[in-house]
Amino acid sequence: MTDTAENTTGLFLAKLSLPVRKCMANTARECAGNVAGVLSLDEKETYRVKLAVDEAFCNAVDHFSGSADDERVHLEFSVRDGSLVISVRERGIPFDHAKAERFTPGDPDSADKPGLGSLLMQRAMDSVELFVHGREGKEVRLTRKLNYGSLPPELAEAKPARRGKRITVREPEVRLAREDELAEVCRLAWRCYGFTQEAFLYDLDALTEKVRAGEFRSVIGIDPDSGALIGHAGLKYHDPAVGVPELGLAFVDPAYRSPGLAPKMVRLLFDSARSEGDRGVFDCSVTTHIFSQKGLQEEMGCRPCCLMLGIAASGMRVKELATSRQEKGSVVNHYFPFDRGPAAVYLPKHHRAMARDIYAWMELPREFGEPDETPLSGVSGVDVFPLPDELNVAFIVVRSIGADTVREIAEGLRDCRNRRMDAVYAFLPAGVPTSPQVVRACEAMGFFFCGLMPHIHDGQDRILLQRIDIPLNLEAVRVYGDMTRTLFDYIRAEQKRVASS
Repeated sequence: MTDTAENTTGLFLAKLSLPVRKCMANTARECAGNVAGVLSLDEKETYRVKLAVDEAFCNAVDHFSGSADDERVHLEFSVRDGSLVISVRERGIPFDHAKAERFTPGDPDSADKPGLGSLLMQRAMDSVELFVHGREGKEVRLTRKLNYGSLPPELAEAKPARRGKRITVREPEVRLAREDELAEVCRLAWRCYGFTQEAFLYDLDALTEKVRAGEFRSVIGIDPDSGALIGHAGLKYHDPAVGVPELGLAFVDPAYRSPGLAPKMVRLLFDSARSEGDRGVFDCSVTTHIFSQKGLQEEMGCRPCCLMLGIAASGMRVKELATSRQEKGSVVNHYFPFDRGPAAVYLPKHHRAMARDIYAWMELPREFGEPDETPLSGVSGVDVFPLPDELNVAFIVVRSIGADTVREIAEGLRDCRNRRMDAVYAFLPAGVPTSPQVVRACEAMGFFFCGLMPHIHDGQDRILLQRIDIPLNLEAVRVYGDMTRTLFDYIRAEQKRVASS
């Protein structure tokens, strides 16, 4: 039986950022050597670690393209699960391992081929992995098992702080946040999620500005005994003039338990939105689990209206020559209407049955008008909105349908595909008699049904279409309830229909 190092996960040792220049390789080697010394590696093991780091660093420099003046190669050393893990990360040009020339041992003619460095790293370490993080660049991860006792006692004995018993708050105070409490909202967001939420939530000035402008509304939960702020939920107004906010940014301090706090905060937000004359509230629930979907449907009476495939952030992992894409997440949109006034919508006949179901779920009265099949005319208004880089998707929003609408959508789609967007979502006005013509034209471009969003742009209903240009495992999508399953099944059938036409 082989003794391995203590089962320590994520013990940080060192971090270093260097210019993208080969002359800095010696600094990288020296850092690796110092880490090896801390871990009491012998001379032979230290040499192997330094060799692997040298090759990984030089490869990072070699595979850079364009100006590297403002870029860095980032090295990080840690101990995880009894192994030394070295991460070498940079944002150079992507390359295809499968097509690269390979160094062949015993073949002198191949000595200058790029596979030599990879072979040296493989022999020096137990594993060498490449992770491609999309627009964040590439990471070479070197791993080598450590012998038992490698960690110095000062590091080995370090224990994470034990979290105390959670405080139970059975009757929290729930109310709208005051402006002087927004700083604590920023701190609560960090305690719950680190810096993974939207940037404005950590910037007090930006958060305050949004609240003052009516672009954001915060509800907080407070422990009445201590006065501590323990929960938060918010409404984001993408267009305050329309009055259809997005529910989100809900979290509860992990140091507290407060059964039912989240629904109480959401109900207050709904009451607030209704009193302000908003048309309704929508949300985006991820399909990696069904907890939030169930809560919105069962607790709040929200109804599914749209399912956007592949819209959540992703990455890609490459190990050896095999490539496997990490699945992007998908999102179910729910809607709860306050304005239940009647309206006319114009949809292609093949989508009407599904649309009737969606409107019936939301109890929204809609009359299905006969489409206008005359040639499109008038002034077109089409906007293309790329979402944040980590999502790598875009929205094409048709504000008005005119003679050039189909051409402008095609041009927007072509630009998105040239930029290698994972997916594109088209928002088309459902209240315009010529809309079915545009829907059919989009389906000819590879778009397929996504759902309906009432009131969302300019107070109008929208029919949503989506075009997905990456492989997705739809079996991994989890939805709650018969309504969402009906919608999901319809979307899958439409994706196949459009692909085969």
